[in-house]
Parts: sequence; C-alpha cells; structure tokens
Amino acid sequence: MGRTAVIYATGLTKNTKKVAEYIAKKIGADIFNLKEITLINLTEYDTVIFGTGIHAGKPYKQVVEFIDKNKDALMQKKQYLFIECMYNGEKGDAQRDAIAQELGIKNAVYFNKKDNEMNEAGFPKAVDEFIARL
Repeated sequence: MGRTAVIYATGLTKNTKKVAEYIAKKIGADIFNLKEITLINLTEYDTVIFGTGIHAGKPYKQVVEFIDKNKDALMQKKQYLFIECMYNGEKGDAQRDAIAQELGIKNAVYFNKKDNEMNEAGFPKAVDEFIARL
C-alpha cells in the first residue's frame, strides 16, 4: 500500500474520530477531520479511507459533500469506508449497504461500541480485522 489518507467527520460522541485516529496510527496514514479541513490534495494518496457516523440514518454531511466534490480524483483511488453506527446484525448490515451505495464505496464496514468483542485498546475487534484487510 502506498500513501493512505483517513478522512472523516465525527459527531458529538467523537467515536468516529477515535476510530479514525486508531486506524491512522496503526497503518501510518495521514488523517483529516472534515470539520476542520476540507481542502485535501488527493493526488498524494493512492488509498483513501472514509469514516462517518450516522445521523437520522444518513452519513455525516461533510463526508457526503467531500466525496461529491472530489468524485473525479477519487475514481483513481482505492476507497474504503467505515461507519460508526448503533446497530449490529441485519440492521447494521442494511445501514452499511445503503450508505456504501449512497457514497459509491464498495469496501465498507461498520463498527459498534456495543460489540461484545473488544481489542486491548477498547475498540471492537472488527476494527483490527478491517485494518488487516487494507
């Protein structure tokens, strides 16, 4: 893997931020919070990992707008998506699939703080599984 950017927006609980920081640290990626910076030179990256929480069943507006504005540049990148949501099982799967389709990112996963299996850092083990697949 070449250079990677983790680009995210977070809500009140800051769960997405915490997961984005964990992922970026583990893989040595640059990290960008879309609530603080929206101009990112994507030419420097061959892989982009997006992170978003969910509000009223939708991904955060900053992520949607960034992807829309940068569609052409993103077409040439490997793209991944992680979603912080409150559901597991079929509801979580359905929400992940709907948001992945809306954003046009096929490689999508979701994480839930209520997951029973946590890693040593206090994140769902699914986060480490996601990192291993990158």
